[in-house]
Amino acid sequence: LMFRNCLAFSLFAALLIAFQACSPAVAPEVYQAAPPSTSVFRDTLPFEFREGFIVVRARLNDKSMPLDFIWDSGAAVSTISQATREYLGLPNSIQAGAVTTLDSFHLSDITFPSVPVEIVNYDGYAAPKCIAEAGVIGANIIRHCNWYIDFDQQLLIFSDLAQILPAPSAVHTLPFKPTPYGQPELRIATAAMGKAKAIASIGQSGPVRISSKQLPDSGTMIYDRAVVDRFASDIDTAVVFENTGIQMGGLDFQGTLKVQSGRQNQIGNALWARYNLALNFKEANIQLSPRAEAPTPDFSLPKLGWMPHFTPKNDLTVGFIVVGSPAWEAGLRMGDVINQIDRRASPGWYNDYCAYLSSVQAQFGAPEQMQVFKNGSKQPILLSVKAQP
Repeated sequence: LMFRNCLAFSLFAALLIAFQACSPAVAPEVYQAAPPSTSVFRDTLPFEFREGFIVVRARLNDKSMPLDFIWDSGAAVSTISQATREYLGLPNSIQAGAVTTLDSFHLSDITFPSVPVEIVNYDGYAAPKCIAEAGVIGANIIRHCNWYIDFDQQLLIFSDLAQILPAPSAVHTLPFKPTPYGQPELRIATAAMGKAKAIASIGQSGPVRISSKQLPDSGTMIYDRAVVDRFASDIDTAVVFENTGIQMGGLDFQGTLKVQSGRQNQIGNALWARYNLALNFKEANIQLSPRAEAPTPDFSLPKLGWMPHFTPKNDLTVGFIVVGSPAWEAGLRMGDVINQIDRRASPGWYNDYCAYLSSVQAQFGAPEQMQVFKNGSKQPILLSVKAQP
């Protein structure tokens, strides 16, 4: 169970302060943005698909330089980083967590006036700095348009709400109900956890995730210190169900379900990137069309069941582990200091945090045998995948 492909497990699923926890504490009207200045329009915005995220470029206020933003329909509010606040010349008194209003937000040739944004603070070892440091474009902007997301061509086509952008040769239509913040919310049912409501986080990396006060006894338990769930603020405990049945509207599929406590129910790009899709707020539905080529799974649980965490001291600790895996059975536990892996000392593995982010899964996901030295011991621990009978 724990070594099968995790078709929808995210490299970076998760906690961008205000919008990845449960619902924001601020009232919806505080986040409401004005509709675009142009009443009738249709425009195109290229995007990059970075580590499972949709990343676009936008201009703010009177600045001409475009900045990189994550585009996420599941984010309740748009955000800007402290670095972006400084670039815009906004007062230093505006602290992380505060809401301020931008004069304008420009996507391609379309201007969104008077956009409330939340200020977020990314420290030196924060994943957003390596993906899209400027911030997040959330539902308070996205809800004012209809969208067609072309993953094959990496294009966002968007229009005023009066123009419907259908998905060519759509094979599924999923109705949704907007939340008070404008996020599309769908009804889903899973074999493991039953019925629930979940936010369609198109643009956000991640599998189907359900919040539960008590984690289920079945499934595969994992511990993660911002290795897979890079935006988590602490060690994350979750239960993963691989290749489990998931149903929403008329769509039935096998995917990965991640169960956690205290997190927003969401459906991430591990599903959405399988299709080209239309997100129509006018008709409150999502239409799915087949892609020219089906995407490959974006993550598999590491065969040995562990991955390192990169620390500010440029060394490694155990940061991700699967209960019952070879690493777990050999005695590796969260926080163990890793001094050497095979013949290579740990300080030499990565030059910086972004290099670590981009390569850790490829380096530690596939190996079936490895020697690890931990906590200063001269005695290696041999990790090996057991042969299947």
